[in-house]
Amino acid sequence: MLTYEKKPKSVFAEIVVDGKITDEEMNTVMAAMKADLDSGTKLKLLEDIRAFEGMEPAAFFKDPRFGISMMKGVSHVALVTDAQWLKMVAETFSFVSPTQIKVFERAKIDEARAWLTAA
Repeated sequence: MLTYEKKPKSVFAEIVVDGKITDEEMNTVMAAMKADLDSGTKLKLLEDIRAFEGMEPAAFFKDPRFGISMMKGVSHVALVTDAQWLKMVAETFSFVSPTQIKVFERAKIDEARAWLTAA
């Protein structure tokens, strides 16, 4: 499951991953996020990775291209996960990304939201 939500008065959007990501879910999230990015303001993202069980092939090939193109419109990412491999990928990527990325354990999701709000 993959979802995206940005409440009208919120300073950030939330992406939730819980299981396998389908192509249909990826299309829905990409369209919603693109609409928010097209507004012209920098986006802040909370990525809540509860469980990641892979992606359908069509979704997999869309993800890198969209991820790279949208990074110009994202100022901060709070990655919330207990998966050690995701933490390592995020911390490595943060060295070359123009986006500020900070990793939080799942138990500290409120800290992640506070960091985005203050950023």
